[in-house]
Amino acid sequence: MRLENTTSWRAGWSSETDVDVALYIRDALALSVSEGQVLPPVEPRVPVHVPPGIDRAAVQDQWAAWWTELLASLRSREDPDPRSPRTRYGRPTLEHGSAMRQAVDYFGPVAARHFANARGPALRGAHEPAGENPWAPGFYRRQIVAGERLGQLVREAEVKQGRRAYPFRLNVIEISVAGSIWLRTADDQLLVSSRLAEDGPGLEAVLRDVIAQLV
Repeated sequence: MRLENTTSWRAGWSSETDVDVALYIRDALALSVSEGQVLPPVEPRVPVHVPPGIDRAAVQDQWAAWWTELLASLRSREDPDPRSPRTRYGRPTLEHGSAMRQAVDYFGPVAARHFANARGPALRGAHEPAGENPWAPGFYRRQIVAGERLGQLVREAEVKQGRRAYPFRLNVIEISVAGSIWLRTADDQLLVSSRLAEDGPGLEAVLRDVIAQLV
């Protein structure tokens, strides 16, 4: 969904299936990751399961490169709105028969179901009783609310600077991981947890800081 598209800047809020699958595989196979790629566990938590025919050690060797290439491919698309007809980007390639390809093929469908449920009408913490403060009323509502606030923050920054914003792009990718966290993986790419997306003041503080560096 496009959140803003002006002559000087474009921004989008999305979820990305391949990012979801990569994080699901990381947790399902209990992979270790290097510093700079560390994110909390997927939420709801993914059970560890190494199915027959999946070479965990080989996936471990290939995961980091897949993750890095995946994020780069998302940054390379022309428009941060993944549904825009102008969007053009290539997904990272996986060799046929490679351990990573086998893991993606195996875990992809179950990961899709897992995250569809996670971004559904409500998601509670593991020990939160039913009926008390559901924290994720819906991914699409978060898109709209965050998009409106993002546009306001850019306009506020323009007033403060006394000029129009410099041209910039920003792609905010929502991820279902534990905690209110964010990770800026590039100047124009920001990973935001669903819990942070539900925290209005917390999300605004992060977006305000990022926008100040971009405009």
